[in-house]
Amino acid sequence: MRKAGIALIGYGTIGTGVIEILQDNKETIQKRTGLDIELKYVVDKDWTTPRRVEIQSAKKISDYKEALNDPGVEIVVELVGGTGFAYTLLEESLKSGKSVVTANKALLAEKGAALFDLARQQGKTIAFEASVCGGIPIIRTIADALAGDVIQSIYGIVNGTTNYILTKMAEENLDFESALKQAQKLGFAEADPTLDINGYDAAHKAAILAGLAFNTPVDYQKVYAEGIIGIDSVDIQNAEDLGYVVKLLAIAKRYPDHTFEVRVNPALVSRDNQLSFVRNEFNAILLESTFLGNSMYYGRGAGSRPTATAVVADIIDIARSLEGSAQKSAYVPFQNLSMKNIGETQNRYYVRFNVMDKPGVLSKISGIFGNHNISIASVVQKERSATDYVPLIMTTHSALEKNMVLALDEIEKLDFCRKRGVMMRIIE
Repeated sequence: MRKAGIALIGYGTIGTGVIEILQDNKETIQKRTGLDIELKYVVDKDWTTPRRVEIQSAKKISDYKEALNDPGVEIVVELVGGTGFAYTLLEESLKSGKSVVTANKALLAEKGAALFDLARQQGKTIAFEASVCGGIPIIRTIADALAGDVIQSIYGIVNGTTNYILTKMAEENLDFESALKQAQKLGFAEADPTLDINGYDAAHKAAILAGLAFNTPVDYQKVYAEGIIGIDSVDIQNAEDLGYVVKLLAIAKRYPDHTFEVRVNPALVSRDNQLSFVRNEFNAILLESTFLGNSMYYGRGAGSRPTATAVVADIIDIARSLEGSAQKSAYVPFQNLSMKNIGETQNRYYVRFNVMDKPGVLSKISGIFGNHNISIASVVQKERSATDYVPLIMTTHSALEKNMVLALDEIEKLDFCRKRGVMMRIIE
């Protein structure tokens, strides 16, 4: 039976799950794969904090270099997070002749290009299924199942925290802060949720998926990220009235002119779209490819056990190919497409203005939209409230983002308009 030596760096939430699977399911893995996955080392700086899973036979150490110097270790599993030490660890592991498994989305999105180049030079593998959507096998689906197809677009709910918040705002009429506190209490949101609610976590994942699907380098710094801070319950209710659900989406699309877009933003998703049914902390990704057409992948996007499942799958995948000639990396950037600026993207839009209830307001706003090549699809004006201002809700046909921004800039300056108009994109 082929033996594969493993060193796991990081005995935290995900690391604990990986150890649990490798220990509890060792016999099952052997029977299914013909592989003896031997956990030789577990590396962590803190050996005083109790964990829910005890290490049975692996050596517990604090210096990762001891593991790298062991020729019996063929695979290093990085679960420490961050982009500093983690980068050094992967770099040294690859140079030491080890293949690597990582769940580190920030590292791959921001510094992955150099690491993948090094892996190719060393003839080693970087496997990263767990970096996007936890236990959903989306990386393997794109890299393997759809290797013979051409992916045209990706629409994904890839952050469970924001999806939980938006679900509670819609279904329980909670405001943003109350929904966030509930998510934190249940463990679906971090004590500091900045990366999630600002869209940065989803942007890391979007960059990884786009690079993998389109086989092109993606500069994470150019990925447009707009989070859910400031989304008003009023707009969620308006979306419901119009037949939509508000979701934070990671979007990547390629175009025939060798350009592509990658962005993260809240959107009104049509009730006819499968993504509208994804609730609470669950994730889902909708792919459109030339031959398969539309396909959707759904499941838990975070947590110890779902993410650990993906990590172990990567370990097994690498172990199977240690003596073979399989492709050493799922990410193969064989083309250099040009990324569109957010202003050059085309979308339908939902807009809400607070305007004075007087004649001529609608015609003035419509005229400004017309001057910027924006066609109005629908108009809803709510009844007069206690103030002189009323909400004016519009949806548009497809228009350039930069034209929408210019129109809102102009409308904001009108004396009958109170504050800037709210704008969200629409996905049918």
